[in-house]
Amino acid sequence: MVYVWTQGAVEATDRRFASQNEELKPTPAAPFRLGLTFESIDRSDGAQLAFDVNLDIALGLPNVEDRLRVFITSDDPDESPRDARDGSALRAGLRYQLRRHLDFDLGVRLDVPPVAFTSVKWTREIPLGTWDFYPFAKLFAETREGVGTAAGATFDQWSGRRLLRSSTYAKWRADLGQTQWSQAFVYARARQLLVPERYGSYVKANDIGRGWGVRLLASGEDISAVTYYEAGVFYVRPTANNWLFWSVGPLLRWDRQYAWKADPGVRVGINALFWDLARPAR
Repeated sequence: MVYVWTQGAVEATDRRFASQNEELKPTPAAPFRLGLTFESIDRSDGAQLAFDVNLDIALGLPNVEDRLRVFITSDDPDESPRDARDGSALRAGLRYQLRRHLDFDLGVRLDVPPVAFTSVKWTREIPLGTWDFYPFAKLFAETREGVGTAAGATFDQWSGRRLLRSSTYAKWRADLGQTQWSQAFVYARARQLLVPERYGSYVKANDIGRGWGVRLLASGEDISAVTYYEAGVFYVRPTANNWLFWSVGPLLRWDRQYAWKADPGVRVGINALFWDLARPAR
């Protein structure tokens, strides 16, 4: 229902502001993703449960401007590799491609009162022999939390269906005065990939749509210390209809807050994808 209403509203807006002297172009069906993640970790003081909903829609306005998009997302402007316990509010805005690989966003976070945000992001894919390199840099600002920057570098090496990955992410916010970071290493056997809208998909290996793998992760709230380590196995498959994907994976978490005790857990997820968000792996 959300998608049908949004697509209809965007089509009406696109036609309303189109030039009267040109023939109307058809408004394309928008890529749409709805993800649900459940996470449970067995801590010394009891089970820690978390549940997260992730929504992404990007709608084109071909009659207004070919490079203009309306987007709705539940991700933060920093595009961090969010955990299930790190919920976020819904956001809506306009995205304009300033130049190739360079996007400008302007929008509102649905809150009380609403929070305005803006960002400029540069990202691209660079082939380096047998490796693919995905650099990422972003400047963002919110009226409530101020200015911040985010950057990352992902290196992928494919050999048939085998994937080796190193993915680094760092974020600095002026109001906190510190740099949060994550480093992930992934080994996977993948037959299908999901087209990521957010850089955090690489770090969390959430772009794998069909396959299995092992992921090692370290994360910190400041550049000088580690907050937790995590090691896990994941298995992802599409259902028979090929638009619904499910995943499951046991994990071990070593958290500074719990004296580095090895706490077992499990993460279960489901993704509903529409309009060409999945593609074959190499």
